[in-house]
Amino acid sequence: MLKRIAAMTMAAALAAAAALSATAAKAGPTLDRIIKEKKMVVGVAPWNRFVLLNPKTGEYEGFIADDIRNFEQMTGIKVQFVNTTWSGLVAGLQAGQWDVVMSGLGATPERATAVAFTDPIGYLSSTAMVRADSPVQNFEDLDKAGNVVSVVTGTAAQQFAQRSFKNAKVTPLSDTAAAVLEVMQGRSTAYIGDSVSNALRAEERPTELRNVRFAPDKTEWTSMNHAVRYGDLDLVVFLNTYVRAMQLRGWYRSLADKWKLPPELATGPR
Repeated sequence: MLKRIAAMTMAAALAAAAALSATAAKAGPTLDRIIKEKKMVVGVAPWNRFVLLNPKTGEYEGFIADDIRNFEQMTGIKVQFVNTTWSGLVAGLQAGQWDVVMSGLGATPERATAVAFTDPIGYLSSTAMVRADSPVQNFEDLDKAGNVVSVVTGTAAQQFAQRSFKNAKVTPLSDTAAAVLEVMQGRSTAYIGDSVSNALRAEERPTELRNVRFAPDKTEWTSMNHAVRYGDLDLVVFLNTYVRAMQLRGWYRSLADKWKLPPELATGPR
């Protein structure tokens, strides 16, 4: 009798283990299709030194573009780029136009109500881009009545500006070029963007633009992440396996060095 009970118990345990294994191995429809077809459609928005289409070569270049190619090589999954605007990234994801957003989208509580984020691949803080002859030196100089702050719709910088500026007027615009042009032509006092991009613009146009860093208690850090639909949480697990392995190997620091980006991109606030 005892032998029979033991045999039944063992059989039940093996059946449960097999069921659990089968459940754990089953991917959702999106990830299952990606793995079977060896193809993943990715939405990106133009971002200099991160993911930008070179019209001469027809290839995407930058920190994120290199990371995507490394992902392709390691997984055997071909990535199809779809170019869009920053404001269209989440809407396109939800509409099923692409499987993943891979444009360094910042993970914020506001965006988390719409999409699920992977672990970070980088970190940025918010700074102000002003004209080289501007008297603005800090956050307090900028947050005054009569000042106009331009931002790009759909970015973490827009959310930061709308939360933080109490006196300056925040004006959302469709793209970065338009927002920076507002500053250069004197219609905006400053453009609020990420610390890396603003530093690069100031470096490229030192006689026209200047990057103003805010005090630690006046700026806001955000992470750079991939994003998927909440129905594809298994895809987050899959992508995180890659991201965590690359973090441990120092891959993102090497990419920052290659593209002459500040070390804080890989390390974050300290």
